Amino acid sequence: MQLAFGGCLLDLGRRELRRDGTLVHIRPKVFEVLAYLIANRDRVLSRDELLAECWPDLTVSDATLSSCILSVRRAIGDDVGNPVFVKTLRGQGFRFIAEVVPAKSSSNVSPPAINQEQIATANSQAENGDPSISILPFSNLGNDPGLDYLADGLAEDITTELSRFRAFSVIAWGSSFQYRGATNQIERIRAELNVDYILEGSVRYADDAFRVTAQLIHAPTAKHIWSDRYDCPMEDLHVLQDDILQKIVTSIAPEMAMEESRQAIALPVGNLRAIEMSWQARALITRSRAEGDPALFARGMDLAEDAVALDPACRHAWHTVSLANYLLAFARAGNQGEAYIARGREAAIQLRVLDRNDHRAHRSLGWINYIERKLPEALFDLRHAHELNPNCTMTLAFMGVVETTAGLPQDGYDHICRAIQLSPRDPWLAFMFAAQAFACFALGKLREGAECSQRAIQHEPQAPANHVILAACLVEDGDVEAAVVAIIKQQQINENFLNQIIEGHRVSFVDPEVSNRYVTALRRASKLAKQAMSE
Repeated sequence: MQLAFGGCLLDLGRRELRRDGTLVHIRPKVFEVLAYLIANRDRVLSRDELLAECWPDLTVSDATLSSCILSVRRAIGDDVGNPVFVKTLRGQGFRFIAEVVPAKSSSNVSPPAINQEQIATANSQAENGDPSISILPFSNLGNDPGLDYLADGLAEDITTELSRFRAFSVIAWGSSFQYRGATNQIERIRAELNVDYILEGSVRYADDAFRVTAQLIHAPTAKHIWSDRYDCPMEDLHVLQDDILQKIVTSIAPEMAMEESRQAIALPVGNLRAIEMSWQARALITRSRAEGDPALFARGMDLAEDAVALDPACRHAWHTVSLANYLLAFARAGNQGEAYIARGREAAIQLRVLDRNDHRAHRSLGWINYIERKLPEALFDLRHAHELNPNCTMTLAFMGVVETTAGLPQDGYDHICRAIQLSPRDPWLAFMFAAQAFACFALGKLREGAECSQRAIQHEPQAPANHVILAACLVEDGDVEAAVVAIIKQQQINENFLNQIIEGHRVSFVDPEVSNRYVTALRRASKLAKQAMSE
């Protein structure tokens, strides 16, 4: 059955959506929510009903539903500010308001033939200076050829979702599709598509369960960078397919980034193009945080500025300049960080000028607005960044911190936990654990908050914020002695950081009750730490 509305055609049988005649990629869960909204368009659907009907026997947060509704709007071309399809009724739910009419089924149309033009297009994609990747058709290792659609669909969805990461060039699915069964021909694929990375995988069905495997290969060396497998029962496949897809995508992105960083560090700076310089700069900045070496950070920052001077159109270089400056601004308080805020904002705006759909520009602006305590603007920018790229775990973590600060700690906690779940090897995992501890404190989950802080310290022992949030959680949980130890360690790293929080020179909770708890706990720990150090 096909349903038409406002230039869109929803095919319930094929589970396809077309807009103005063009096939729109839509994830299965988003399709399901859209179909349910249309089927019940005569009434308002509450959030509880949508969660119960579209995620049966699965506990998900309101944030998941909100993200799904945003994806529905994006797929059908709706405007959240002036909706013509999906209307939000505050405190009540959602309703599909457009006229819907049945449409005649169209005849089957064969897909266009795959030819050498697509290889040429792929080569053009791969030559833009970005690290490039081809997602090969997944192999169906079962005995049922009818499951080929699942293997193909998963690979195609990964192609679409990974293309949201503007830091990578993703070869079009049509070009990659012709290499079905060529998983042992890495050199041929690398040569013909001119790609840096290849993702291959398989789907196997046995004993009423599916197993999906995936592995990322560095094409020039045939080195295996990452691999994983995902198991799910047959009856959960429809529910878990989106989750498997998202986990694969969010694992690939940081693995590619880290591999590019390792290669960039090994290259002599004088021979690098701007894109290579920006990768090296990013790697130095990441290393400096892990090793607590400000000299590495300074080298990375200078290198990023050299990259934008060499090529003012290099998006990655502008992103790295913005990143370096907002990290320095966050590490400083009051007017000490003003120059870094100004440069970070300038770089983010320049990145947005080069590509207004680059989620990193909006993410950077969101974090800079957060540092300046412009919380509504920060939330707007970060939610827009999340809409542009729902797979960016750093955006999820930033959004979680801002939501926690702005008095929405449960939403913040959910987003931060999701970021950690999706990218358990993320190079910024220390920040994510500290952010999780921040949300835990606001929610009163003090034992969990202390555990998260300790994980953050394990990954990044030189970050003063990790020790501060640990101390706050420990004081409120009654372990004052351990809190004093945490404060003493923090003072050895940065003796001004704690006082800046207590005196209100740093962004903190807007909820008066939570803010008072936080400052009171830190004052107590600070006082006892001073006594201990003077003895």
